[in-house]
Amino acid sequence: MDYKKIADEISQKILSYHEDTSGWKVAKSTDTVICRSITDSHGMGLISSREFVDLVHIRRYEGGVVTTNGISIDYEKCPVNSSNVRGFNYPTGYICSPLPENPAHSKLVVYIQTELGGLLPRAVVESALPNNIISFITSVQEEIKKFYQDRN
Repeated sequence: MDYKKIADEISQKILSYHEDTSGWKVAKSTDTVICRSITDSHGMGLISSREFVDLVHIRRYEGGVVTTNGISIDYEKCPVNSSNVRGFNYPTGYICSPLPENPAHSKLVVYIQTELGGLLPRAVVESALPNNIISFITSVQEEIKKFYQDRN
């Protein structure tokens, strides 16, 4: 399987979702990785932990724009584990770009298309997923602040 080709195709697909692509050119292509992530269970075990195996590709563009693009894949070194429910990420991405009026701040656009798998009621998924995304972004903000504080 040509993972690099798949990663490039997903990067282009994610960029096509974003409306403002004027002037974006690849400045440097960085590593492509296969990432296995496992979520915690919730509701005192009523909602099982989820496992995702994703091909993730990060690209940097001129002007400080960075995209993280991913899609779930089957990978023989990460077989399905009966302890977790295997989820699936369709083309997914994060686009981070500096704000022109204040380059010290960034705009983050998130495209997530996740199938959590299992037998979860739709109402549970629709209420839990946005909260998890907000929690993730909040924790990233905190880590970035901590990173810059530690550097000074």
